[in-house]
Amino acid sequence: MTVRSRSVAAVVVLLVAACSGGEADPPSATPTSDGSAAESPDALSTAPPPTGSTGIGDDMTCWTAPAASGAAGITLVDATADWGLVDPLTGMYGHAAAWGDVDGDGFPDLAVGTFANRDPARYQERGADGPSPDRLLLATGDGYQVAAGFPEEFGRTSGSAFVDLDGDGDLDLVLSRNVSDRDAGLAATTVFANEDGRFTAVTDSGLDPALPGRSIGVLDVDQDGLLDLVIVEDRYTGGSSRAYRNLGDLRFEDATESWGMPLDVAGLGIATGDLNGDRSTDFFVAGSNRLFVGTGSGVTEVTSNDLVWPPAGPEDDAAGAAIADINRDGWPDLVVGHHYNSTLSQGTPAPIRLYLNRTAAAGDEPVLDEVTEEAGLVALPTKAPHVEIVDLDNDGWPDILTTASAGDGATPAVFRSTGVDGGIPRFESPTGLGSAQYWVAGPTADIDHDGRLDALLVEWEPALPSLLMVNQSASGHWLQVSVGPELGGGVGTTVAVYEAGGAGDLDRLVGIREIVATVGYTAGIEQIAHLGLGDATEVDVVVTPPPGHDPITLTGVAADQHLRLPNGC
Repeated sequence: MTVRSRSVAAVVVLLVAACSGGEADPPSATPTSDGSAAESPDALSTAPPPTGSTGIGDDMTCWTAPAASGAAGITLVDATADWGLVDPLTGMYGHAAAWGDVDGDGFPDLAVGTFANRDPARYQERGADGPSPDRLLLATGDGYQVAAGFPEEFGRTSGSAFVDLDGDGDLDLVLSRNVSDRDAGLAATTVFANEDGRFTAVTDSGLDPALPGRSIGVLDVDQDGLLDLVIVEDRYTGGSSRAYRNLGDLRFEDATESWGMPLDVAGLGIATGDLNGDRSTDFFVAGSNRLFVGTGSGVTEVTSNDLVWPPAGPEDDAAGAAIADINRDGWPDLVVGHHYNSTLSQGTPAPIRLYLNRTAAAGDEPVLDEVTEEAGLVALPTKAPHVEIVDLDNDGWPDILTTASAGDGATPAVFRSTGVDGGIPRFESPTGLGSAQYWVAGPTADIDHDGRLDALLVEWEPALPSLLMVNQSASGHWLQVSVGPELGGGVGTTVAVYEAGGAGDLDRLVGIREIVATVGYTAGIEQIAHLGLGDATEVDVVVTPPPGHDPITLTGVAADQHLRLPNGC
């Protein structure tokens, strides 16, 4: 076996504190030991956690919830009407959605973007009079309501992200609009400033108003502490994706060429994450399927991996993508979804793709190995634009959520992990495949604070509703970690969870997540690391913020709680 080394956390400082959560019921699912992290390469630091004081607060707990009982397997149930999301999302060709707590009440709010450039008659479905604008919906704790005063803009909104772009501790909003010269009068790609929960469009942000944007990547390319943007442009407009340097005060400049990104990078989706363990964020552009590694001052393209897919038709593109450790070896892997029109026009099924990270050592060029077929990821009979690597039943093994449909068109197709065999993660195929139904995006969030991730399925056709799918699966234990602006604000932070007493020991790794702001296709998620723990009721946690901040180790952390570093919510 080739030994790989990856210094995710050179643990140097810490308050070691037991963080107490609520009492938890016994889990209903546990990780298997077959092919566990003990058989994997040495990808994480094995340094023992020291003790000490770093100004980390004693009470970091925001909320707790016991491991939930529920239906066997992964069960997502339509609760759209119960949460008040039917009427606000009518009159839409839905195409983008992002979760984020914009008002600081602890619950995720929701932005939904739509293509509003069709004939008004085409929107007159389910009681709508015509096209609706992009919506901001505020969480009430048990439902959602339309935010009064949110700018009423009509565009071809194709991507979305809530992220703190000015470092003031609250979430601003970016909406990318897929506009072109023929779309005169439609809203352009826009940054919205969050001022005490109310949003105002920034009119001189520096983003190109003519850029026909798709998905949005959020990362600190130059490691100056300000989050930069990569806005993807598709191949149909003849342009290229752009990288924008954050100048502060919600102003940006085009840094595409100066950062080393070519001017021929087209795509639909983007995934961000540190693929080679050097603490610089890398990104993958889905569509042209091109991979870029961060250098701390720019990016370099990696061309040694075979990431190109054969199309079956002229409108077949890779779409969404997600980067996260799927086999618990400490290295983030890559899953790519597809917008293959040939699945519908020609009846040609197509799979999502899984690439395992085989990088030899930290700082090396990333090596990605496709294991789609071996992992059991069967071809799907419809489009699957959005993908996420998420542990939906909290059993400790990440699953893959797609926005293809299963259950005869009623639910998203989820590939449930059954663990690792022979070094390859294995997945159960979803039941009820065969419907042409799919959704554009499907970002996840724990909307009800029960420790299980729920999903919003964004519907393209105005005649059909977008669906809020609440997770009612039987659940193992869980842990969520978020990070305040004092420690870099979350994006780019890595959270590694170990068995109690095993911090830094790869053989005792339970899971690892890098906090990101966007994932999949056209979607934004909360900047939270969510990890299923299986039957573990107590764990050690190593949090590695972005460069400029020291790693943090917490020992004896109780399961079933949301922690926010450094001082709670």
